Formats: sequence, structure tokens, C-alpha cells
Amino acid sequence: MKVVVIGGGPAGMLAAISASKDGNSVTILEKMDKSGKKLLITGKGRCNITSRTRYK
Repeated sequence: MKVVVIGGGPAGMLAAISASKDGNSVTILEKMDKSGKKLLITGKGRCNITSRTRYK
């Protein structure tokens, strides 16, 4: 199946990854010159994109 994701932000990129893991052909459409710009400015480059917390 061909899947088009509109928006290359964190949610769009995660949606594209999820769709590709199911064997789909994925295309991301992004209006900005680069995808994931907001990821680069969060968490000192380590970006916590989930609310999951690890405990030791």
C-alpha cells in the first residue's frame, strides 16, 4: 500500500515509521526545507518524544 504522511514533524515522522514497519511504501510531504527541525532543538539533541519514563 502507498501511504502519504502530510507533515514532517515528530508525529508525522513517527507515523511514517509505523506505516513503513507494516510494509507500506511511505512518502512524507513537508513544506519546510527540512523535516524534524523541532526535534533538533529539544532535549539538547536527545529529544524525548514519548512520555515513557525508564526507572532503574
